[in-house]
Formats: sequence, C-alpha cells, structure tokens
Amino acid sequence: MFIFNLKRTTKDLFGHLILIVFPVVLIAFFNFIYTRSSVFSDFHGKSLPFLTVLTVGFSLTFQIHGASLGFETIGLDFFSPMKDRLSASPGDLRKLVISILMAATIVSFLQTLVVLLFSVTILNSPLPKLYLVVPVMLLSIIFHQLLGSVIMLSSGSVKTSNAIISTYASVAPMLVGLYFPLPDSPFFLFVRNYSTPMALANTAIKGIIGNDTSIVLSTLIALLVLTIALFLIIRPLIKKVAS
Repeated sequence: MFIFNLKRTTKDLFGHLILIVFPVVLIAFFNFIYTRSSVFSDFHGKSLPFLTVLTVGFSLTFQIHGASLGFETIGLDFFSPMKDRLSASPGDLRKLVISILMAATIVSFLQTLVVLLFSVTILNSPLPKLYLVVPVMLLSIIFHQLLGSVIMLSSGSVKTSNAIISTYASVAPMLVGLYFPLPDSPFFLFVRNYSTPMALANTAIKGIIGNDTSIVLSTLIALLVLTIALFLIIRPLIKKVAS
C-alpha cells in the first residue's frame, strides 16, 4: 500500500517541477536583486548571509505548498465516488490514509533536499551544519502535511483546504521578513521569530547556524508540541473518514 502511494505521489511531474523549480528561481531572483547586500538580517547580534536566509525561507515556504501532496490525494480517495470502491476492498482504510501521508512526507522531503543542494552547490549558498538543518526541515514538512490533512478531513473539501493552505503560504513568508525587512521593534521581532509554525522552523534553523542553543530548543519544542497536537487531532478524523 505504501509503495503504491509513493509511486502515485511521484507521478505528478508538473507539480514536482513547480515545488522544486519555483523556489530555486525565487532564490536566484532575489539574490540577483540584492546581490550587493552581503547581509540580509541580524540574528541576535550575528549577521546571516542573504543567500542563506533566502535558501532557508523559500525551502520552508514551499513545504507549505507541498502539503497538497497529501491532502489532495486523501480528498480524491475519501471524498469522491472512489470511497465506495475502497470501502468494498479488504484493506484497512486507516492504513491507507497513513500511507498517503508517509508517501507525501517523503516526496516533499526529497523536493526540499533538491532545493537545498541546488542552492549550496550551484548558487554557493553558505549553509553550515546542514546535518542539523535537514531534521528541522523534516519536522516542518511533517507538521504541514498533518496540517493540510487535518483541514481536509475536517472540511471535506479540497478547494477549502487549498484556499487555507495557499493563504497561509502567502502570509507566512511575509511575517518572517522573507520578501521585505520588517520594522526593527520588539513586536515585529516576536512576529518574525515566533508568529507561525514556519517562523518557528525558520528561527530554529537560524539558531543552529548562529550557535544559539536556547533559541533552537525553544522553537523546536514549540514546533514539536504543535506537531504532536495535530497528530492527536488527526487520529479520530482518520477513524471517522475510514468508517
């Protein structure tokens, strides 16, 4: 079942190109515009290279869009006439939902790796401690796959889920100051670092790069708690849709 869903998730070549090519193009484009800027932001007194901020920010942004890999497949299987055919099969429908989420998570993770490796190898993006950055990226992917699926299972509408996720994916990068710098004040500092799950992951990665252990732990714990909360929420939703 898992292998089947993994193959099915990888077949949408156009969708994969969007989720890989778009962030790469945006990273290169913004880097070209601000090519004279050696520093994009100051993180707790430590300067971060502009290209590093772009690479991390756009990788996280398109993980949000990548949530559609999971919830659109769930919508197709469980909120369409396909549900009747699946119900007549001997398979456990709850395991089917889980396998869909696992396959979507793996594919989204591979997409993120491609973006990161392209930025590091082709654009020469300085991204130290990649072995610590990648697990944070994976946690962010798991959170957003669960988030999109919870919305899908709660609303029963792919259109509604896409609208909510797309809105969040449009606003979240602005709140972390990815497109333009935010005012330098305590309020906007909080917004930039902690206002959204994307901001938590972004701040955690900046903390890793800047060797700020307290920031890393606080943001990762918050993101992990939110992920566990979504997991607890989705369990009864999966049981309900599979019944």
